[in-house]
Amino acid sequence: MSIENRRQLENTRTKLQELEQLYAKIQHGSATNEHVRELTSRSLKKRINQFHEEITRFEARVSSSAQED
Repeated sequence: MSIENRRQLENTRTKLQELEQLYAKIQHGSATNEHVRELTSRSLKKRINQFHEEITRFEARVSSSAQED
């Protein structure tokens, strides 16, 4: 995944916020199966980190392009 423009950036931020809310809900909720909760938490955390990295990469590209102009 690679963010190419501002619209994709905003969509990614929205998805990131939703994932962070779901992650928090899972962390504070009671699970009927701890193993499933742990696996779900890991998966969500991995995706959250991926979105953070993509946003950072895009912002770095935009910032370096602006400095070159």
